[in-house]
Amino acid sequence: MSRCERTRLRALSNSHRWLIAAAVVVAGCGSTSTTQSVTGPSAPKCTVSLADPQASIAATGGAGAVAVTTQPECAWTALADASWITELTPAQGQGNGDVQFRVASNPNGTARQSSVTVNGQKAAIRQDAAVCQFDVSVNSASYSATGGVGTATITGPGGCAWTASSSVSWITLSAAAGTGSGIVGFNVANNGGPARNGTLDIAGVTITIAEASGAAVPCNISLQPTSVAMPTAGGAGSVSVTVSAGCPWTASSQAPWITLTGPTTGNGNGSVGYTVAANAATSARVGTVNISGQTFTVNQAGTVQTCSYSINPTSQSVPASGATGINVAVSTASGCAWTAVSNAPTWLTITAGGSGSGNGTVGLNAAVNGGNARSGTATIAGQTFTVNQAAAATCTYSINPTSQTVGSDAGSGGPVSVTAPGGCPWTSTANASWLQITSGSSGTGNGTVTFSFADFTGPSRTGTLTIAGQTFTVTQVRCSATLSPTSQSVPSSGGAFSVSLTTQTGCRWTASSNVVWTTITNGTSGTGSKTVNYLVLLNLGGGRSGRLTFVLTNGDDERLNVNQEKN
Repeated sequence: MSRCERTRLRALSNSHRWLIAAAVVVAGCGSTSTTQSVTGPSAPKCTVSLADPQASIAATGGAGAVAVTTQPECAWTALADASWITELTPAQGQGNGDVQFRVASNPNGTARQSSVTVNGQKAAIRQDAAVCQFDVSVNSASYSATGGVGTATITGPGGCAWTASSSVSWITLSAAAGTGSGIVGFNVANNGGPARNGTLDIAGVTITIAEASGAAVPCNISLQPTSVAMPTAGGAGSVSVTVSAGCPWTASSQAPWITLTGPTTGNGNGSVGYTVAANAATSARVGTVNISGQTFTVNQAGTVQTCSYSINPTSQSVPASGATGINVAVSTASGCAWTAVSNAPTWLTITAGGSGSGNGTVGLNAAVNGGNARSGTATIAGQTFTVNQAAAATCTYSINPTSQTVGSDAGSGGPVSVTAPGGCPWTSTANASWLQITSGSSGTGNGTVTFSFADFTGPSRTGTLTIAGQTFTVTQVRCSATLSPTSQSVPSSGGAFSVSLTTQTGCRWTASSNVVWTTITNGTSGTGSKTVNYLVLLNLGGGRSGRLTFVLTNGDDERLNVNQEKN
């Protein structure tokens, strides 16, 4: 073989990776020249195949992986096709590998699907639908007799269907069904009868609506006492009139010897004074006073018998806390009639012996005094009995604590302790529409108050309660949480462990594990701070990592990393 031919063969032997055009001019091999083109094989194609995650991701979110299979020298890039698929690790690689990813919680009541794309190939990522749970609140649950309109606010995952209905015909709804969050209006009709309650069933939540009575208030009237026995010499007294607020009344004497000293008209509670003239006749006589249809009877003795009366004691002092069973003895001759009437009926009342004949006993009660010292009298058998009552104790109040920070989920707060002297009254009220007193709206002396608060989706808000004249501040903030510890190393033998979750009062949360070898043992949901226990199984292989995820309903997620040693 000539040197020229050997040179041509070496050029052709290097043509397996590229196309070479060989121009070979043979010199000294004769007068002939030759030009030759050679085409080598094409470059190999880097194909990629992906393995979809086998299981659907839970609605609360979690982690997964896509397996990438390709030739060792082939590079690849991974991209997420949806914003709710994040943390692709690694995002680039070469040859075989796994792309780890994280899926955010699904806010909707329908399942969703997207993909992770690697060099144009797609791996399907599926996520379960959120559990269809709803929170429902109304802007007002109490209405006057004239009725009115209101709204019910529904908060729930998108795509979740709900229905709305009323249990009574006098409450009508603007909508009977819907999906996700929304607002349902309702109308409360005018009430012409007694007070009534009805319920709304909206998205599985029952809400009670109360409407005040629209019926006219009857003007019932009563007298105290209803009769009196007067001696022959006559005398003076008064009769107490008790009637519904706003009801008018009039009084008139039905006997010329009974004179009304006033007032003869009134509106609401009052009293009518009277005098009885001396009876010059030998026989007894009876007269009446008409007070808006009620009869007050006066029995007066004649001159046949001279009656004299005495009482014992004639006065008594009582404390500010009041007194019961005050007894006054009446002494007179047999057959001599007498009556007892209080001249301070608002706090000094006759409880026994309103009238009698001969010797007897009158019982009285004195109510609690909340102000300055006072005196009152009762006319018993024509004699004056005086009651002197001490002034009320100085009432000072304090509360503990004076403030509380709560989370954005609806819940209960308190208790707030009230400290006050015995007998000192107090009340508590809420000064914000999203706060409500649940117990301890009023009390005397020491006590406690609890309250509730509504859901809130903003960053923060502040409201107050007025408790025993003191200001109690409630600050509602977006739910947040801290874990202690935030990571846990465990031996290959596994075991029982715990993590401390700290969050605001009322904040609701759920907990889940992203691996089968770590299990929460004392509940996967709760409210407020809690110690959560979990169990790690025996590890028979290499080192491994898992995660416990705590999801706050109206807040951020927190994660505990669990790292287990290899066997």
